[in-house]
Amino acid sequence: MNRLHVLVADDETIIRRKVCLMLEPRFQIDQAESVASVHKKPLNCYDAFVLDIMFPDGNGIDLCRAIKQSNPHSTVLISSSMETVDAWNDAFAAGADGYLEKRELLNLNPRKIALMIENLVERNRLRRQAEELNRRQAELLSVLSHDVRAPFQALLGTIELIRRTNEPSFTAEKIETLYQCAKDHLGFINSLLELLRLESGASGLRRMSLDLNLPVNQCTQSLRVLAEAKNISIETDLHLDIPKIQGDLGRIAQVLNNLLTNAIKFTPSGGTVKIVTRSHVENGIAGAYVRVADSGVGIKPEDLQKIFQRFYRGRARGTQGESGTGLGLAICKEIMQLHGGSLEAESREQHGTVITAWFPSDTVEKDCGCDYSKAKRLATGFAN
Repeated sequence: MNRLHVLVADDETIIRRKVCLMLEPRFQIDQAESVASVHKKPLNCYDAFVLDIMFPDGNGIDLCRAIKQSNPHSTVLISSSMETVDAWNDAFAAGADGYLEKRELLNLNPRKIALMIENLVERNRLRRQAEELNRRQAELLSVLSHDVRAPFQALLGTIELIRRTNEPSFTAEKIETLYQCAKDHLGFINSLLELLRLESGASGLRRMSLDLNLPVNQCTQSLRVLAEAKNISIETDLHLDIPKIQGDLGRIAQVLNNLLTNAIKFTPSGGTVKIVTRSHVENGIAGAYVRVADSGVGIKPEDLQKIFQRFYRGRARGTQGESGTGLGLAICKEIMQLHGGSLEAESREQHGTVITAWFPSDTVEKDCGCDYSKAKRLATGFAN
Protein backbone atom coordinates (compact mmCIF):
# COMPACT_ATOMS: atom_id res chain seq x y z
CA MET A 1 0.00 0.00 0.00
CA ASN A 2 1.38 3.45 -0.91
CA ARG A 3 1.94 5.83 1.98
CA LEU A 4 -0.23 8.93 2.12
CA HIS A 5 1.43 12.11 0.84
CA VAL A 6 1.18 14.92 3.42
CA LEU A 7 2.26 18.57 3.17
CA VAL A 8 3.15 20.32 6.45
CA ALA A 9 3.07 24.14 6.20
CA ASP A 10 4.30 26.30 9.10
CA ASP A 11 6.49 29.40 9.11
CA GLU A 12 8.19 28.40 12.40
CA THR A 13 11.07 26.15 11.35
CA ILE A 14 11.49 24.27 14.65
CA ILE A 15 7.79 23.45 14.93
CA ARG A 16 7.51 22.51 11.25
CA ARG A 17 10.47 20.13 11.47
CA LYS A 18 9.19 18.56 14.69
CA VAL A 19 5.79 17.87 13.12
CA CYS A 20 7.50 16.39 10.06
CA LEU A 21 9.63 14.11 12.26
CA MET A 22 6.50 12.96 14.10
CA LEU A 23 4.71 12.07 10.87
CA GLU A 24 7.56 10.71 8.72
CA PRO A 25 7.31 7.10 10.00
CA ARG A 26 3.77 6.82 8.59
CA PHE A 27 3.62 9.29 5.70
CA GLN A 28 5.54 10.68 2.75
CA ILE A 29 6.20 14.23 3.94
CA ASP A 30 6.78 17.54 2.15
CA GLN A 31 7.09 20.87 3.94
CA ALA A 32 6.52 24.55 3.19
CA GLU A 33 7.37 27.69 5.16
CA SER A 34 4.95 30.18 3.55
CA VAL A 35 1.68 30.53 1.67
CA ALA A 36 3.59 31.33 -1.52
CA SER A 37 5.69 28.16 -1.24
CA VAL A 38 2.52 26.08 -0.80
CA HIS A 39 1.00 27.55 -3.97
CA LYS A 40 4.15 26.63 -5.92
CA LYS A 41 3.57 22.94 -5.18
CA PRO A 42 1.25 20.61 -7.15
CA LEU A 43 -1.60 20.64 -4.64
CA ASN A 44 -3.51 17.79 -6.29
CA CYS A 45 -0.62 15.43 -5.49
CA TYR A 46 -1.23 15.54 -1.72
CA ASP A 47 -3.65 13.41 0.27
CA ALA A 48 -3.60 15.71 3.30
CA PHE A 49 -2.36 19.10 4.51
CA VAL A 50 -1.36 20.21 8.01
CA LEU A 51 -1.56 24.03 8.00
CA ASP A 52 -0.66 26.74 10.49
CA ILE A 53 -3.01 29.74 10.56
CA MET A 54 -0.53 32.63 10.70
CA PHE A 55 2.05 33.16 7.92
CA PRO A 56 4.06 36.31 7.10
CA ASP A 57 2.54 36.38 3.60
CA GLY A 58 -1.01 35.26 4.33
CA ASN A 59 -3.06 32.97 6.54
CA GLY A 60 -3.94 29.30 6.70
CA ILE A 61 -7.68 29.93 6.57
CA ASP A 62 -7.50 31.47 3.10
CA LEU A 63 -4.99 28.80 2.10
CA CYS A 64 -7.38 26.07 3.25
CA ARG A 65 -10.17 27.66 1.23
CA ALA A 66 -7.94 27.79 -1.88
CA ILE A 67 -6.92 24.14 -1.47
CA LYS A 68 -10.53 23.03 -1.12
CA GLN A 69 -11.52 25.01 -4.20
CA SER A 70 -8.71 23.37 -6.16
CA ASN A 71 -9.48 19.87 -4.86
CA PRO A 72 -12.66 19.56 -2.74
CA HIS A 73 -11.73 16.01 -1.72
CA SER A 74 -8.36 16.88 -0.17
CA THR A 75 -8.00 16.60 3.61
CA VAL A 76 -6.96 19.71 5.56
CA LEU A 77 -6.01 19.77 9.24
CA ILE A 78 -5.57 23.25 10.74
CA SER A 79 -3.05 23.60 13.59
CA SER A 80 -2.66 26.91 15.40
CA SER A 81 -1.60 28.51 18.66
CA MET A 82 -4.77 30.66 18.42
CA GLU A 83 -6.94 28.98 21.07
CA THR A 84 -10.18 30.82 20.27
CA VAL A 85 -13.64 29.78 19.18
CA ASP A 86 -13.44 32.25 16.29
CA ALA A 87 -10.32 30.55 14.90
CA TRP A 88 -12.07 27.18 15.18
CA ASN A 89 -15.20 28.48 13.42
CA ASP A 90 -13.20 30.22 10.68
CA ALA A 91 -11.24 27.03 9.98
CA PHE A 92 -14.31 24.84 9.55
CA ALA A 93 -16.12 27.54 7.58
CA ALA A 94 -13.19 27.46 5.12
CA GLY A 95 -13.65 23.70 4.70
CA ALA A 96 -11.09 22.30 7.17
CA ASP A 97 -11.61 18.66 8.13
CA GLY A 98 -10.00 19.00 11.56
CA TYR A 99 -8.55 21.52 14.00
CA LEU A 100 -5.80 21.00 16.59
CA GLU A 101 -4.31 23.59 18.90
CA LYS A 102 -0.57 23.64 18.28
CA ARG A 103 0.15 22.80 21.92
CA GLU A 104 -2.06 19.75 21.54
CA LEU A 105 -0.42 18.73 18.25
CA LEU A 106 3.11 18.86 19.67
CA ASN A 107 2.24 16.92 22.83
CA LEU A 108 0.12 14.17 21.30
CA ASN A 109 1.50 10.71 20.63
CA PRO A 110 2.68 10.77 16.97
CA ARG A 111 0.74 7.56 16.33
CA LYS A 112 -2.51 9.25 17.41
CA ILE A 113 -1.88 12.19 15.09
CA ALA A 114 -1.15 9.81 12.21
CA LEU A 115 -4.33 7.85 12.94
CA MET A 116 -6.32 11.10 13.01
CA ILE A 117 -5.00 12.11 9.58
CA GLU A 118 -5.59 8.63 8.15
CA ASN A 119 -9.15 8.60 9.51
CA LEU A 120 -9.89 12.03 8.05
CA VAL A 121 -8.54 10.96 4.64
CA GLU A 122 -10.58 7.75 4.77
CA ARG A 123 -13.70 9.68 5.80
CA ASN A 124 -13.31 11.96 2.79
CA ARG A 125 -12.77 8.96 0.52
CA LEU A 126 -15.98 7.33 1.79
CA ARG A 127 -17.86 10.61 1.42
CA ARG A 128 -16.59 10.90 -2.16
CA GLN A 129 -17.77 7.34 -2.87
CA ALA A 130 -21.19 8.10 -1.38
CA GLU A 131 -21.52 11.28 -3.46
CA GLU A 132 -20.56 9.38 -6.61
CA LEU A 133 -23.06 6.63 -5.76
CA ASN A 134 -25.82 9.20 -5.23
CA ARG A 135 -24.94 10.88 -8.52
CA ARG A 136 -25.05 7.59 -10.39
CA GLN A 137 -28.35 6.60 -8.76
CA ALA A 138 -29.91 9.93 -9.76
CA GLU A 139 -28.55 9.50 -13.28
CA LEU A 140 -29.92 5.96 -13.46
CA LEU A 141 -33.36 7.03 -12.24
CA SER A 142 -33.42 9.80 -14.84
CA VAL A 143 -32.55 7.34 -17.61
CA LEU A 144 -35.05 4.74 -16.40
CA SER A 145 -37.82 7.33 -16.32
CA HIS A 146 -37.10 8.41 -19.90
CA ASP A 147 -35.29 5.73 -21.90
CA VAL A 148 -37.11 2.78 -20.35
CA ARG A 149 -40.59 4.20 -19.84
CA ALA A 150 -40.92 6.13 -23.13
CA PRO A 151 -40.48 3.07 -25.42
CA PHE A 152 -43.17 1.21 -23.49
CA GLN A 153 -45.54 4.10 -24.09
CA ALA A 154 -44.77 3.85 -27.82
CA LEU A 155 -45.39 0.09 -27.71
CA LEU A 156 -48.73 0.53 -25.97
CA GLY A 157 -49.75 3.25 -28.42
CA THR A 158 -48.99 1.02 -31.41
CA ILE A 159 -50.82 -1.93 -29.86
CA GLU A 160 -53.86 0.28 -29.30
CA LEU A 161 -53.82 1.29 -32.99
CA ILE A 162 -53.72 -2.37 -34.04
CA ARG A 163 -56.67 -3.14 -31.76
CA ARG A 164 -58.74 -0.43 -33.44
CA THR A 165 -58.14 -1.41 -37.08
CA ASN A 166 -58.86 -4.47 -39.17
CA GLU A 167 -56.74 -3.46 -42.17
CA PRO A 168 -54.23 -6.33 -42.72
CA SER A 169 -51.53 -4.25 -44.41
CA PHE A 170 -51.73 -1.60 -41.69
CA THR A 171 -51.56 -4.29 -39.00
CA ALA A 172 -48.52 -5.96 -40.58
CA GLU A 173 -46.70 -2.63 -40.78
CA LYS A 174 -47.43 -1.80 -37.16
CA ILE A 175 -46.39 -5.27 -35.99
CA GLU A 176 -43.02 -4.73 -37.68
CA THR A 177 -42.75 -1.39 -35.85
CA LEU A 178 -43.60 -3.14 -32.59
CA TYR A 179 -40.98 -5.80 -33.19
CA GLN A 180 -38.24 -3.27 -33.96
CA CYS A 181 -39.16 -1.12 -30.97
CA ALA A 182 -39.15 -4.12 -28.63
CA LYS A 183 -35.84 -5.33 -30.08
CA ASP A 184 -34.19 -1.93 -29.59
CA HIS A 185 -35.58 -1.68 -26.09
CA LEU A 186 -34.30 -5.14 -25.15
CA GLY A 187 -30.88 -4.18 -26.51
CA PHE A 188 -30.83 -1.09 -24.29
CA ILE A 189 -31.84 -3.07 -21.19
CA ASN A 190 -29.22 -5.75 -21.89
CA SER A 191 -26.52 -3.09 -22.37
CA LEU A 192 -27.55 -1.34 -19.16
CA LEU A 193 -27.45 -4.58 -17.16
CA GLU A 194 -24.08 -5.47 -18.64
CA LEU A 195 -22.61 -2.08 -17.75
CA LEU A 196 -23.92 -2.35 -14.18
CA ARG A 197 -22.36 -5.83 -13.86
CA LEU A 198 -19.02 -4.53 -15.14
CA GLU A 199 -19.06 -1.51 -12.82
CA SER A 200 -19.93 -3.65 -9.79
CA GLY A 201 -17.15 -6.14 -10.52
CA ALA A 202 -19.65 -8.99 -10.92
CA SER A 203 -18.48 -9.68 -14.47
CA GLY A 204 -14.94 -11.06 -14.60
CA LEU A 205 -12.58 -11.95 -17.43
CA ARG A 206 -11.63 -15.32 -18.87
CA ARG A 207 -8.01 -14.51 -19.60
CA MET A 208 -5.78 -16.24 -22.08
CA SER A 209 -2.59 -15.33 -23.91
CA LEU A 210 -3.55 -14.19 -27.40
CA ASP A 211 -2.46 -12.28 -30.46
CA LEU A 212 -4.45 -9.02 -30.71
CA ASN A 213 -4.56 -9.48 -34.49
CA LEU A 214 -6.82 -12.53 -34.03
CA PRO A 215 -9.95 -10.72 -32.72
CA VAL A 216 -9.15 -7.77 -35.01
CA ASN A 217 -9.28 -10.02 -38.08
CA GLN A 218 -12.42 -11.79 -36.87
CA CYS A 219 -14.34 -8.56 -36.22
CA THR A 220 -13.16 -6.97 -39.46
CA GLN A 221 -14.40 -9.91 -41.51
CA SER A 222 -17.76 -10.06 -39.73
CA LEU A 223 -18.44 -6.34 -40.32
CA ARG A 224 -17.32 -6.09 -43.95
CA VAL A 225 -20.88 -6.80 -45.12
CA LEU A 226 -22.19 -3.88 -43.05
CA ALA A 227 -19.48 -1.61 -44.47
CA GLU A 228 -20.07 -2.72 -48.06
CA ALA A 229 -23.80 -2.02 -47.69
CA LYS A 230 -22.85 1.64 -47.08
CA ASN A 231 -20.12 1.62 -49.76
CA ILE A 232 -17.42 2.04 -47.11
CA SER A 233 -14.01 0.44 -47.57
CA ILE A 234 -12.21 -1.20 -44.64
CA GLU A 235 -8.41 -1.08 -44.71
CA THR A 236 -6.15 -3.02 -42.34
CA ASP A 237 -2.51 -2.49 -41.41
CA LEU A 238 -1.70 -5.19 -38.85
CA HIS A 239 1.84 -5.72 -37.59
CA LEU A 240 2.74 -9.37 -37.12
CA ASP A 241 5.41 -8.85 -34.45
CA ILE A 242 3.28 -7.20 -31.76
CA PRO A 243 3.57 -8.74 -28.26
CA LYS A 244 0.88 -11.11 -27.10
CA ILE A 245 -1.63 -9.79 -24.61
CA GLN A 246 -3.43 -11.46 -21.71
CA GLY A 247 -7.15 -10.97 -22.16
CA ASP A 248 -10.67 -12.24 -22.59
CA LEU A 249 -11.15 -12.96 -26.30
CA GLY A 250 -14.91 -12.42 -26.16
CA ARG A 251 -14.64 -9.11 -24.30
CA ILE A 252 -11.91 -7.82 -26.60
CA ALA A 253 -14.05 -8.76 -29.60
CA GLN A 254 -16.92 -6.85 -27.98
CA VAL A 255 -14.77 -3.70 -27.73
CA LEU A 256 -13.58 -4.03 -31.34
CA ASN A 257 -17.11 -4.71 -32.58
CA ASN A 258 -18.36 -1.55 -30.91
CA LEU A 259 -15.51 0.62 -32.22
CA LEU A 260 -15.84 -0.68 -35.78
CA THR A 261 -19.64 -0.45 -35.78
CA ASN A 262 -19.45 3.17 -34.60
CA ALA A 263 -16.84 3.98 -37.25
CA ILE A 264 -19.07 2.56 -39.98
CA LYS A 265 -22.15 4.25 -38.54
CA PHE A 266 -20.62 7.73 -38.65
CA THR A 267 -18.76 7.41 -41.97
CA PRO A 268 -20.60 8.52 -45.14
CA SER A 269 -20.87 6.47 -48.31
CA GLY A 270 -17.54 6.29 -50.13
CA GLY A 271 -15.58 6.79 -46.92
CA THR A 272 -12.88 4.68 -45.33
CA VAL A 273 -12.35 2.92 -42.01
CA LYS A 274 -8.75 1.96 -41.23
CA ILE A 275 -7.64 -0.52 -38.56
CA VAL A 276 -4.03 -0.54 -37.35
CA THR A 277 -2.21 -2.68 -34.78
CA ARG A 278 1.20 -1.80 -33.36
CA SER A 279 3.53 -2.49 -30.45
CA HIS A 280 3.53 0.37 -27.96
CA VAL A 281 5.11 1.10 -24.57
CA GLU A 282 2.85 3.13 -22.28
CA ASN A 283 4.09 4.44 -18.92
CA GLY A 284 7.00 2.02 -19.12
CA ILE A 285 4.79 -1.01 -19.81
CA ALA A 286 5.16 -2.98 -23.04
CA GLY A 287 1.95 -3.71 -24.89
CA ALA A 288 0.03 -3.43 -28.13
CA TYR A 289 -2.74 -1.23 -29.43
CA VAL A 290 -5.47 -1.41 -32.03
CA ARG A 291 -6.44 1.90 -33.62
CA VAL A 292 -9.70 2.45 -35.50
CA ALA A 293 -9.73 5.57 -37.69
CA ASP A 294 -12.68 6.70 -39.80
CA SER A 295 -13.28 9.49 -42.31
CA GLY A 296 -16.66 10.30 -40.82
CA VAL A 297 -18.43 13.31 -39.37
CA GLY A 298 -16.10 13.65 -36.38
CA ILE A 299 -16.94 14.79 -32.87
CA LYS A 300 -17.38 18.31 -31.53
CA PRO A 301 -14.61 19.35 -29.08
CA GLU A 302 -17.12 19.82 -26.26
CA ASP A 303 -18.44 16.28 -26.82
CA LEU A 304 -15.09 14.51 -27.09
CA GLN A 305 -14.41 14.33 -23.33
CA LYS A 306 -17.89 12.95 -22.67
CA ILE A 307 -18.14 10.08 -25.15
CA PHE A 308 -17.01 7.43 -22.64
CA GLN A 309 -19.56 8.52 -20.03
CA ARG A 310 -22.51 6.22 -19.61
CA PHE A 311 -25.81 7.38 -21.16
CA TYR A 312 -24.03 10.14 -23.08
CA ARG A 313 -25.30 10.56 -26.63
CA GLY A 314 -23.67 13.10 -28.89
CA ARG A 315 -25.76 15.37 -31.04
CA ALA A 316 -24.53 13.74 -34.24
CA ARG A 317 -26.49 10.80 -35.63
CA GLY A 318 -25.19 8.13 -37.95
CA THR A 319 -25.00 8.98 -41.63
CA GLN A 320 -28.18 6.95 -42.20
CA GLY A 321 -29.96 8.26 -39.11
CA GLU A 322 -28.68 5.53 -36.79
CA SER A 323 -28.77 6.17 -33.05
CA GLY A 324 -27.41 4.25 -30.08
CA THR A 325 -28.06 3.55 -26.41
CA GLY A 326 -25.31 5.81 -25.09
CA LEU A 327 -23.80 2.80 -23.32
CA GLY A 328 -21.52 1.15 -25.88
CA LEU A 329 -18.38 3.21 -25.30
CA ALA A 330 -18.93 3.23 -21.53
CA ILE A 331 -18.97 -0.59 -21.64
CA CYS A 332 -15.78 -0.55 -23.76
CA LYS A 333 -14.10 1.72 -21.20
CA GLU A 334 -14.99 -0.64 -18.35
CA ILE A 335 -13.70 -3.66 -20.28
CA MET A 336 -10.42 -1.89 -21.04
CA GLN A 337 -9.97 -0.97 -17.38
CA LEU A 338 -10.51 -4.62 -16.41
CA HIS A 339 -7.67 -5.49 -18.78
CA GLY A 340 -5.41 -2.82 -17.26
CA GLY A 341 -5.47 -1.02 -20.59
CA SER A 342 -6.62 2.35 -21.88
CA LEU A 343 -9.11 3.75 -24.37
CA GLU A 344 -8.53 7.17 -25.93
CA ALA A 345 -10.23 9.21 -28.63
CA GLU A 346 -9.05 11.96 -30.98
CA SER A 347 -11.34 13.79 -33.37
CA ARG A 348 -11.96 16.92 -35.37
CA GLU A 349 -15.42 17.82 -36.56
CA GLN A 350 -15.89 16.79 -40.21
CA HIS A 351 -12.41 15.20 -40.21
CA GLY A 352 -13.15 11.79 -38.73
CA THR A 353 -12.39 10.10 -35.42
CA VAL A 354 -9.52 7.94 -34.18
CA ILE A 355 -10.00 5.64 -31.18
CA THR A 356 -7.07 3.70 -29.73
CA ALA A 357 -7.41 0.70 -27.41
CA TRP A 358 -4.12 -0.24 -25.72
CA PHE A 359 -3.49 -3.54 -23.90
CA PRO A 360 -0.46 -4.43 -21.71
CA SER A 361 1.51 -7.47 -22.86
CA ASP A 362 0.99 -10.90 -21.31
CA THR A 363 4.42 -10.71 -19.61
CA VAL A 364 3.41 -7.88 -17.27
CA GLU A 365 1.67 -10.07 -14.70
CA LYS A 366 4.62 -12.47 -14.59
CA ASP A 367 7.16 -9.65 -14.34
CA CYS A 368 5.47 -7.65 -11.57
CA GLY A 369 3.92 -10.61 -9.72
CA CYS A 370 0.68 -8.75 -9.18
CA ASP A 371 -2.95 -8.69 -10.19
CA TYR A 372 -2.93 -8.08 -13.94
CA SER A 373 -5.61 -5.39 -13.87
CA LYS A 374 -3.30 -3.27 -11.63
CA ALA A 375 -0.37 -3.37 -14.04
CA LYS A 376 -0.84 0.08 -15.53
CA ARG A 377 -1.58 1.70 -12.18
CA LEU A 378 1.56 0.16 -10.67
CA ALA A 379 3.67 1.66 -13.42
CA THR A 380 2.30 5.13 -12.71
CA GLY A 381 2.50 4.82 -8.92
CA PHE A 382 -1.20 4.34 -8.17
CA ALA A 383 -1.39 0.78 -6.84
CA ASN A 384 -4.29 1.25 -4.43
